[in-house]
Amino acid sequence: MTDTPSVKRLAAATSAWRAAADDAAVRTRLAVQLSRRPDLADASHLPAIAAMIRDPEIDPAQFERAGWVALGPALPDPADPQAAALWLDRHDLAIALIEETQVADAAAERVLSAVRRWLLLDRKTGAFPRLAAALVRQAAINGGAWPFDAEERAALPATPDFLAAYLPAPPDAAGADFDAPVTRAVAAQYGRWPYPVWQRANAVTLRSLAETLRACGSDAPVLPDRPNILVAGCGTGREAMTLARLAPDATVTAIELSDTSLTVARARCAGQANLHLLRHDLHAVAELGQRFDYIVCSGVLHHLPDPEAGWAALVGVLAPRGAMQVALYSRIARLPVAAARMRLGALMREPVSDDLIRAARRQLIAAPVPSVTDSRDFFSTAGVHDLLFHVHEDCFDVPRIERAIDALGLKLLRFGLPTPEDAARYRELAPHDPLHRDVAAWHAYEMGHPSTFAGMYRMTLTRAS
Repeated sequence: MTDTPSVKRLAAATSAWRAAADDAAVRTRLAVQLSRRPDLADASHLPAIAAMIRDPEIDPAQFERAGWVALGPALPDPADPQAAALWLDRHDLAIALIEETQVADAAAERVLSAVRRWLLLDRKTGAFPRLAAALVRQAAINGGAWPFDAEERAALPATPDFLAAYLPAPPDAAGADFDAPVTRAVAAQYGRWPYPVWQRANAVTLRSLAETLRACGSDAPVLPDRPNILVAGCGTGREAMTLARLAPDATVTAIELSDTSLTVARARCAGQANLHLLRHDLHAVAELGQRFDYIVCSGVLHHLPDPEAGWAALVGVLAPRGAMQVALYSRIARLPVAAARMRLGALMREPVSDDLIRAARRQLIAAPVPSVTDSRDFFSTAGVHDLLFHVHEDCFDVPRIERAIDALGLKLLRFGLPTPEDAARYRELAPHDPLHRDVAAWHAYEMGHPSTFAGMYRMTLTRAS
């Protein structure tokens, strides 16, 4: 295997875990590295994954792909579902991955879908109660995303206890009473399909928010001792929870349009005393009557009717020496999404439902679109809706971002690169720019590596003066 920066980081984290498996920071560091590069996982990582998958202080999503990749050579053949069911039912780690994480691995989904079908049609759920219960739990996590055929649908009424492994109960969707049509439609979408999918966050943070800002350069703002922080568009609360733990002395206010998403967030974030969750429209953020030392807005602005106007509203409540982190869709990196939508054809014109999402997944599983069908969002109904069927999307490119930064009176402190390999390549392209502030170089890098920002552009900014 090539000795890349990611390989070195994962090897170091694995060695540290073997030496100090009880150290919470060591466990978290290894989990994070496996999450960032699940493709590097192998059988040598299975003991660590098995030890951490049910750890209440570790985010299990970090193993949703790495665990199955590490198990890969041992995975049973989906063509023999009975043997696969026997293997799964006896494999504690496989059961834990099914129960604790969204299964985000195509090979694992093929095996599990075949086993689910066999359990249903051959009426074997009673012989495999542990596995059947795990599959029910998995469907609750992924929203019933796995496609199934007409024979399975016809058999479901005869096995009511297993129905939820196919058709989990949908959330109680609350109404969306906002005046603006786009805002109302977005709120309704997340009312039915709360997003993102997650179970719990890491209890230990490896870098404080203050340290993150210091890495942006000597001219980066220094947060006050007890900063006031805003998460604008918190969804189901994952990012807000992480931020509240990154800055335990801060007061974190997280706002969201969807009552349903907030219900999930309140359940997931219960006990985090410095986090306050509110239903509130980003456009009216000034009505909160507060100034914020740090603002996070990730994956939200490009879903607004006027992204720059929403961005301006956030700048309006930014403290004079405050900082903000903004994440936006890249028009270039989203071209595979456009290709997937074209491939779906007439399905894109039908009303969105779970059945439609399953039909879309079936079609794309048969003809994969790289960076779409291997996205973690592809493995849940909420994720597919957000990825492919969102009611409104207005993507950015680097020139548009540069115009917005100038018009809003902001200064770029740093833009983020997703992997150490990207950072190394960028250094070769722009050795003059160690802080990643040269917008022209950033644009040039994306032109040469167009899939880099498939996970969004991420920027840290402050006021220009």
